[in-house]
Amino acid sequence: MTRISLLEDQRAIFTVQKEELENKRADIYVREHKAISDVLLPFFSDFTPEVEIEVLRGAVYFRMAHPDYSYKKELFNIYLRENWNDELEKSFNGVDLSYYTTSTKGVDSWELKRLQLLGVVAEIVLNHQERMLLRVNNVVLPFKEEFSRVYDQMNLIGKAIRELDVKITAVKKERIEFDLKSEGITFGVGCNIQLKFNYSPYIKSIKLIELSKSGKKGTAVFEFQSGHSSREENCNVNSIIDQVLGFAKNIIQHTLAE
Repeated sequence: MTRISLLEDQRAIFTVQKEELENKRADIYVREHKAISDVLLPFFSDFTPEVEIEVLRGAVYFRMAHPDYSYKKELFNIYLRENWNDELEKSFNGVDLSYYTTSTKGVDSWELKRLQLLGVVAEIVLNHQERMLLRVNNVVLPFKEEFSRVYDQMNLIGKAIRELDVKITAVKKERIEFDLKSEGITFGVGCNIQLKFNYSPYIKSIKLIELSKSGKKGTAVFEFQSGHSSREENCNVNSIIDQVLGFAKNIIQHTLAE
């Protein structure tokens, strides 16, 4: 088994772990959403059935059918103000009522009904906002702790994956550099490789020779799709290696095997 295979196998294991944590995070979110909904909906139990109430994390949306629209139109919304002070015991520290203002022409029964309902929800917010916050913060706390643990694990896994990606890229570039300086590299599909600022030939093979003492510059010997060969001196070695790595899937020989 090659070094790259070992590293990629390890990366695959971490990727599975990352996906499991993402699924766990999604499950926590669903359970938190239901818990918030269960404690907030009772505050609006006296609303008429024609009002659709949807609770999402940190928000309550109110909608009602309108004769001029095929969908239920927004009435107003309640937003729980997030606490950004990183205080574990309190996720929300305020209740905001959001509504649009308009004027009615004649007897606009829908808008007048909306104003009536707005008064009802305003009274609920006025009288029960502290209880709403207390109940929501109480049910959210355990989920906040769960989220924190999952995010810590995801950060560790993410860091490990990034470190492996760096190692995998380094090994691949090392192998490509070796092949470029020995037998050269052949592509199954033509590739544009930029050899100079204004010169990017469409080639099917390339090899590096006559390297400078520093190894940073060299002469590129390459073959066009037509079969005609050419060369270009004083080319940037690292740039060519990076470009060949980008076309790794088009390489014919088993370049990245060790």
